[in-house]
Amino acid sequence: MNTRTLNRIWLAALALVLASVACIGGGETPQPVTPIPNNNTPTTGRDNLIASTVQIYGLFNRNGQLVPGYVGSGTLISADGLILTNAHVADPAAVGDPDFHPDALAVGLVQSEDKPAVFSYRAQVVAIDGYLDLAVIRIVSGLDGSAINPVDLRLPFVPLGDSDQVHVGDHVNIYGFPSIGGETITYTDGNVSGFTAEAQVGDRAWMKTDATISGGNSGGLAANDSGQIIGVPTQASSGAGGDITDCRVIQDTNGDGILDERDTCIPIGGFINALRPINLARPLINAAQTGMAYTSPYGQVGGNTPGGGGEAFGPVTWFQADVNCTKGNQVTSFPTGISGMTAVFTFSNMTDGQAWGSVWTANGQQIYTSNDAWDSGNSGTYSFCLFNSQNPIPDGNYAVQFFVGADQRVLTQGSVTVGSGSPPPPTQPAASGISLYGTVTDSSTGGPVANAYVFVLISGVNYDSWAAANYPDNQILMMTKTDANGNYRMPLTFPRNMPFTIVISAKGYYDKYGDNLVWTDSDPSDYRIDAQLNK
Repeated sequence: MNTRTLNRIWLAALALVLASVACIGGGETPQPVTPIPNNNTPTTGRDNLIASTVQIYGLFNRNGQLVPGYVGSGTLISADGLILTNAHVADPAAVGDPDFHPDALAVGLVQSEDKPAVFSYRAQVVAIDGYLDLAVIRIVSGLDGSAINPVDLRLPFVPLGDSDQVHVGDHVNIYGFPSIGGETITYTDGNVSGFTAEAQVGDRAWMKTDATISGGNSGGLAANDSGQIIGVPTQASSGAGGDITDCRVIQDTNGDGILDERDTCIPIGGFINALRPINLARPLINAAQTGMAYTSPYGQVGGNTPGGGGEAFGPVTWFQADVNCTKGNQVTSFPTGISGMTAVFTFSNMTDGQAWGSVWTANGQQIYTSNDAWDSGNSGTYSFCLFNSQNPIPDGNYAVQFFVGADQRVLTQGSVTVGSGSPPPPTQPAASGISLYGTVTDSSTGGPVANAYVFVLISGVNYDSWAAANYPDNQILMMTKTDANGNYRMPLTFPRNMPFTIVISAKGYYDKYGDNLVWTDSDPSDYRIDAQLNK
């Protein structure tokens, strides 16, 4: 039987981020940028394009320290902190590199075009497509872990253009942070030199350009002369036989626990000469804006394979863990002051390469997510350690869900208390979504109903129309299953002030549903719906 341990640093370890990022430029510890008020109206001048281009660092835990592993670029596309970038910048695991799944993403903003970007925020992935190599990430907190109200950010951003209206010979402006050419934002320009087709994507899968763009520009901004984003610099050496010119230290090749010049660089990019058109990114952007789940219509990439369908995870048990994630004794709760916790479960019928992940919450608020390619064999025991290397994990009520597949089918979940628990979570800003949870029971016995499905349908779809269409998957916004105790929690949030239908279904029971339910700004973010099912 295989035993596998995965150690992940909790994103609240902010002192490490500050220390690591401060070392990048060799200067003083960066201070947060003061947002630039813009009343949610985009401007299109050169200054706005520069201010809207961000630098992104993927940070990795190395011996209890968060250190930068790779760098990329991105573009702010909304005043409340949505950023468009490449999937291989947001999470290399999405493009087949599960070993490079970052423990945190740091976002740097331009304060002055002649100085390095100032790292001011942390971000999380909200929509990703490994096939297209596109992703949308959202700013979720200050770099110091402080809570933010997205509505109050009022960041500069670039309006979306229409890449279908781009033609050969059109001028294109490129902004980003190339790994070749210094630490400040860099501008190059050129012309659209042609288009490249892909069978699944269509005739405009790529826009080719004669602009010279080096690897660190991946995920950056390609804008037209009207100041609109028309593409994302994505592909290195898209022509056959392109030479690799961007070789970066992203792996501890000599085993000393430090990423530095003594490690062997790994070629991960060349001179980019192709852009992903902005219209291909629109479904991801729409999903990120509405809080809907995004699933790529193009399938998996880089070793992510479908599972056999019989995957099973056993119940979650909890074990003590130190700062190095050494597993200790099994517990049912944790005392105040712990540095880490380990969730352990058995697994069977898994397939190496299939997508899987986790969602962790504290007092009902999401604190960590993971999305990886499974690499632990068919069956065995898995240990997932979450730790905070410098500060104790705060007291509170913690929960985790482990899921498989692109549809995030929950196979097991568990909860545990640290210290004396915590009072109810603070009221969230109106812009935050609804996190749905609850318990499903048998109306006759009062006992839990395990493995019941809980669906949230796409806004505007009611139960009768869904049933009449034979329950199509494309009308499901998100779904989950109850555990052995009948408990469930949706892995994602959905937006307020829009109608959604909730359906609860279990084998041997009549469906229970509520049509076109609306959650307003006055409803709590953590919303409970319990259901009793009739046979």
